[in-house]
Amino acid sequence: MERTDTTPEDTLHREAAEEAQLTLTDPVRLGWVLDETGEVYGGVGPNARLRLAARVTDIGPATVDPATGRPFARLLATPAQAAALLGWGPPGARQARLAAETARERWGLPTARPTAIDEVPAKGMRLS
Repeated sequence: MERTDTTPEDTLHREAAEEAQLTLTDPVRLGWVLDETGEVYGGVGPNARLRLAARVTDIGPATVDPATGRPFARLLATPAQAAALLGWGPPGARQARLAAETARERWGLPTARPTAIDEVPAKGMRLS
């Protein structure tokens, strides 16, 4: 979270917009994961990471990352595929299942079956 963020949901909206040009709605807290070492953040020590799910309503055009000078690749993947790609382990796999259940129950979305992971076009895409 940054000082301008009041809630974890504020952080989710801001980070999704900054990093992937996503517009989100209706975020849901799925749980948290204890990171004993903080290695993912350069060894900052023990910390907890909150996992949230939200409905993506729009994917804007790719922008250049100020740190690298290049745009990030943006991939369309199921929650289970994302958890595996990111190395979240068993806790992440459980939260991915919960994200899929939340999408089905809360937003009426079908459960996504694993398919080829596609890259989002640089121009973005409109979602219905």
